[in-house]
Amino acid sequence: MNYSEVLEKLTSRTFFNSFAGLGRMKVELAHFGNPHEQLPTIHVAGTNGKGSVCAMLHSILRQAGYKVGLFTSPFLEDFRERIQINGEMISKYDLTVIGEEVFSYTDMMEEPPNQFEVVTIIAMLYFLRSKCDVVILETGLGGTFDPTNVVPKPILSIITNIGLDHSAILGKTIPEIAAAKAGILKKNVPCIAYPSGSEAIQVISSIALKADAPLTVIDKSDVRNMKFDGETEHFTYKNARFETALPGVHQAYNSAVVLEAVYQLNRSGFYITDADIGSGLKLVKWPARLEILNREPLIYLDGGHNPQCVEAVVEFFKKTYPKHKVTFVVSILQDKDYETMLTSLCAYGKKIYFVKNEHPRAIPSDQLPELCERFGMEYREDCEALLRELCDKVKEDEIICLTGSLFLAGHYRKAFRTFKEK
Repeated sequence: MNYSEVLEKLTSRTFFNSFAGLGRMKVELAHFGNPHEQLPTIHVAGTNGKGSVCAMLHSILRQAGYKVGLFTSPFLEDFRERIQINGEMISKYDLTVIGEEVFSYTDMMEEPPNQFEVVTIIAMLYFLRSKCDVVILETGLGGTFDPTNVVPKPILSIITNIGLDHSAILGKTIPEIAAAKAGILKKNVPCIAYPSGSEAIQVISSIALKADAPLTVIDKSDVRNMKFDGETEHFTYKNARFETALPGVHQAYNSAVVLEAVYQLNRSGFYITDADIGSGLKLVKWPARLEILNREPLIYLDGGHNPQCVEAVVEFFKKTYPKHKVTFVVSILQDKDYETMLTSLCAYGKKIYFVKNEHPRAIPSDQLPELCERFGMEYREDCEALLRELCDKVKEDEIICLTGSLFLAGHYRKAFRTFKEK
């Protein structure tokens, strides 16, 4: 098999198709020598902020001189983004060789694994063979039955902000979703938790107690003086000053989670200095999280894909650019709470454009005219043409923000690059 064939075989599979348990995943990994049991792993679950927390930790550990594997999802433009070591994507050669090896076994199984299982196995084998010092492992969906939850005893567990998303699978209430995420907690494995609302924290605390997992919950009052200067987000945590390249108050809270995680890692034998922490937070790169695509005119890209994310984006603009008007370019998938998201965006934005997309889970085209009329949006089919039009007429006190989906953020980035190159 060549790279294109392996990639096609991967992407043609259903992302998730089974949540009955982890038995199949354990059988698959056992065939390959249980690589997940040989990797020092930091396991990260949550609704929002998982990727940002993983990226910050990855950056800090790299600065400290460690060889760090990073496993995340989804990708923006290149499938290989999901598997990285020290900022470098898995090579096409390695993905091809390991992918073919995995498929040679899994294709013989009575119930073939889904895409996420296969990619997880490939990542585990790649990290082990590359002799990573530590692996940062982001769950794909939930926690309890997520394929990554086969890791028997990570060195640290992290639960980021909890919100309503994937409700059809994880539960329709915050406590149900929190319980699913807290399924990654293991006996005697420390856990750091984002300061989610009391409903979520009560559930996480209860599960941590039953699991004998020492829990540290960030106190929001310890995070103060948040301010974005156009380049970095400044904040203080427990009276110490920090700054991160990721904008927004929510990223200051995510940074606090990361700081506590680093402190715990140092207690467990890692050696990470204050200088490593400072450099890692400043140098972190995580696209499509209030990413500045352009300065003149000012264009932001954010992959916010649920009401909680949209609220964070709106609050960012209100706080950082109180005198500016924001035009939103939006495309949201059908299985998201798009009505609540659009309500928030339309209440704040100067103008909302809803852009057509070809994603399999897109809102059907025949429903878009009524949706746009109901929310006072303008429907456009060509994102690139719309960007060109907006940039030609935008004023000094106006900002453009592309948002609505991480799956579509890569499409937005490509459209913007094509527009800029012409």
